[in-house]
Amino acid sequence: MPDKKVTPAPIIVAIHYCTGTAQAYFSGSQYANLADQKGFIVIYPSSPSSGGCWDVASTTSLTHNAGGDSKTIVNMVNYAVANYGGDASRVYATGSSSGAMMTQVLAGAYPDVFKAGSSYSGVPDGCFYVSGAQAGQATPGWSNTCANGQLTKTAQQWGDLTRSYYPGYNGTYPKMMM
Repeated sequence: MPDKKVTPAPIIVAIHYCTGTAQAYFSGSQYANLADQKGFIVIYPSSPSSGGCWDVASTTSLTHNAGGDSKTIVNMVNYAVANYGGDASRVYATGSSSGAMMTQVLAGAYPDVFKAGSSYSGVPDGCFYVSGAQAGQATPGWSNTCANGQLTKTAQQWGDLTRSYYPGYNGTYPKMMM
């Protein structure tokens, strides 16, 4: 919690890279210091996978309210709103590498929760899922085709994929900076 919190407090979810941890992202970024100065809440989730990468490829994680890492992060946000005075109307996500991809997943699967996101050093949202599905993997995951920029789609196709994570959603999608 920040030293001095505004009420209600905006929430930033700071999502680490592959092989990273919540503690490493806390130590390696200035979000906590900025939170102390500005009064917002920072949530540092830690990936449950053995390699520290986020699940940005399974149907579960890519589907609104289906579970997976994305739903776990949303549960953390809901907890911060209910128990720490977080502002549900000002929730943001940011991340690098695998965290960048999870930021994009959260924006697509939970546009009703996240208002904006900033992702850097990641690949397009859903890229690992599409590549894995094309390769016939039961649980899509790492894909050299995707990581090496060899899977291309139009902006409309990428957008349609992202919007498919929350069927029937008619609201506003988060603003993104990449």
